[in-house]
Parts: sequence; structure tokens; C-alpha cells
Amino acid sequence: MSPSTFLRAGITATLIAAAGVFGTASPAMAAAPDLQLPFPCGQKWRLDTWAHAPALDMVKEPNQHGTNGATLVAPAAGTVDRVFYHVNGGNVLQIDHGGGYFTTYIHLKSRASVSPGDRVRRGTVIGRVGATGKKSNERPHLHFELAHDSNGDGHASWGSSDSERIRPTFNGVTYGQSNGRTWRNVKSRNCSAPSPKGVASVYGVLPNGRLTYTAIDAASGRRTHGAVVSTATLGFTPKAMATLNFNTILVTEKGPGGRLYRVDVRTNGASLVFKPPVYLGRGYTHDLLAYDGSGHLFGITDGTLRRYTIGAAKPAIGDISGNVVIGDGFTLKTLTATGPDWILGTTANGRLISYRINGAGSSKRYQLRDATWQAFDHLLSPGGGVYYGHNPNGSLARYFDQDPYDGRGNDLGGQAAVDASGWGQTLLSAQPGTVD
Repeated sequence: MSPSTFLRAGITATLIAAAGVFGTASPAMAAAPDLQLPFPCGQKWRLDTWAHAPALDMVKEPNQHGTNGATLVAPAAGTVDRVFYHVNGGNVLQIDHGGGYFTTYIHLKSRASVSPGDRVRRGTVIGRVGATGKKSNERPHLHFELAHDSNGDGHASWGSSDSERIRPTFNGVTYGQSNGRTWRNVKSRNCSAPSPKGVASVYGVLPNGRLTYTAIDAASGRRTHGAVVSTATLGFTPKAMATLNFNTILVTEKGPGGRLYRVDVRTNGASLVFKPPVYLGRGYTHDLLAYDGSGHLFGITDGTLRRYTIGAAKPAIGDISGNVVIGDGFTLKTLTATGPDWILGTTANGRLISYRINGAGSSKRYQLRDATWQAFDHLLSPGGGVYYGHNPNGSLARYFDQDPYDGRGNDLGGQAAVDASGWGQTLLSAQPGTVD
């Protein structure tokens, strides 16, 4: 694409109404997709803004050799939104990555056999680089744009200076800051990654006090069961919850007493039925709770992190011991456990932080992301490096961390959202250790 602008175009996102308690909600800002360069692993490309920042033109290094016909792959998981021919843009393909974010690929020589509605993984072949359309000036290159549906109309415009395009970040590095910028020999880290295996079991509480249960396939992100909703209510206003196992949940009551209850689930098949909550004790005034699946329950109150030991599958108060103070300064907005003595949380300013808990007064902090995670009000993990982020707009985002214990965020990638809307729960918690 030359510095000349396209006619402004819009793209129409397909909204799929989910079953059960799932409905529609207005778009809201969510964490941006974790993009890799849209080319096979190890290739090096030159990126230029010319006069159309933050959009990028990409040609293969060295000296553009091999650009024409080069394989184009998805930079992150998503759903193919549109494929079409535009007089100026030529062959165009757009991917919806969830949360209002879209990527657009322009001047393609050809498009792969993908159609609107098809889900793609990072690394899926989506086309070949070319020089179609008038504005390519017959010079093979990829014109790439990342856009966000900023006005909330369900569309993302492209191709002009007044469109909704924004600066893209590949492998943690942001590009497209201003016109006339060039980046040489940018290496693709769009490499094959392991796929999580297992099913996430997710419990939740609706505003009316009813419990929900949902099963999610960790590899595809599709709901395989539910949401099923209980007829009975908890009978109290919940503040925090942690799932111990498939049919046992700990829930605290909102209020100064910090009353702790155990909820025993009888069935979550065609319907969700649970026994009347069992009162365990007082003093559990935690804002957040998380269970690591290996006997340790974590709670945060006013920034102080405590660790308890759970000694039974269905604990009585005597089976909850320890009450070890790990430390202060844990000012987290969300909390989940990712494995034995590993916790993960987000902050109000958007940071994603992992902690290795060693014992009383001892932990190791790893900052995985510096920004954009502030949109989530709940974070949950079934293990295996799979993370789900709940947005107050009702969407449930999905992420995969290839190694959740390496203290680095460069192997953490966004996946297609589980649902764009419908998750109206006020609390959510996943059973630990069901995914590997």
C-alpha cells in the first residue's frame, strides 16, 4: 500500500448468542491480543510505517527477496471475520481476536481456504503475500493493521488515517509509533507451541446468589457443558470463592465477620444441585481466595497474603490450619493459583504478576505484563498454563502460557475468547489441576 489512503471501510462482526445464561453485552476495552509476527518462525522482515502510521508495510529481508508469495500465518488465535476483494486493497482478510481487536491483511496474492467463522490458531496459514489492488503500486508487500472497536459499534474500520487502527505489538515490542519509521531484520517468533489438554471446570455465582457450572475444553476454548444454573441460592452475599475439587467450593460471606462456608455440590450434570452451605468459621475477611490443588489455600486482605493448609477433600474447620503470613504489598485486583505454591494476579493499573510462594515471609515476584490486564475483574486457571480473564462486559478471554513457571511473559499468548458475552457471574473460580 502506498502512502495514499484507502476509502474507509468497515467490518461487520458476527455476534453468536451462546446458550444457557449467555446473552449479549456492550463492547468494553479488554486486554490486547498477544501478537507474533504473521510469518513462519525464524523469518526476518523489514517493517515500515511510511506515511500511514500506525499501519505497517512488511517486506522480507534481505532486500525484499522472497516477499512475493511468502507464506502468511495468523499472529494470534481468532476467528476469520471477512475475506473480500477491494479495488485499492486487493485481496483482504480480517481476523477477529476478541475483545474488540481485529487484524487486517491487505494486498494478498492469495487467501488460504478459510471462510468467515473459521477459528484459527496462532501459526495457521491464512494466505500469501502479494501485490493485488491499485494501492499496492504492483510492489509485493503485506500491509498490516491492528484495529480496536473504540466506539463500541461492533465494527473495526481500516485503511485510512481516521480509522480505528492502533499500534501493534509483536513479541512484546511495539511498532508503528510515527510516520517514517523503519525496523530492520525483525525476527518472527511465531513458532509452534504445545497445546493444553484437559477440561476446565468453572464454578460461579450469579448476582441473585445462584451457582453456575461450566466446562471448557482447554485446547479449543469451547464450552462443552453449561452453563447450568442452580435453583437454590447460597442464602448469603458472597465475597470470595475458591474451588477445592470437582464438588467442593469454599465461599466467604461479605461482611465484617468473614464467615467461611463449604458448599458441597451433589450434581452439575443436567442441573446444578448443592447441599445447604456448611458454616465453618469466622475471621476469613479476605478480598480474594485461590486454591492451588495441592493443599494450600491463599487469601488476600488489604494487601496481606496468607496461606492456609487444607487437610481434607471436604474440610471441617479443624482441617484448615496454618494461617501463615507470606507478606504485605500484594495489592492485587484478581487472584488465581496456577500450580502448587504458584499464584497469579492482576493489578488495577493492568500488570500481570506471578508469584512463587516459598513460605512465611518469602516469595518471588515475576512481572509478566506491564499493562492492559486492568480490564479483568476475575482471573482463573485450571492449570497447565491456561488462564481465563473475565471482563465486566460479560466476555471471557483465554490465554496460554507455555511455561507458567519460568517467570517470563514472552511465551504467554492470547487465544480466541471463550465467549464475547454472557458471563454475568459476580464470582468465578476454576478447579485446579484439571489441565496439563
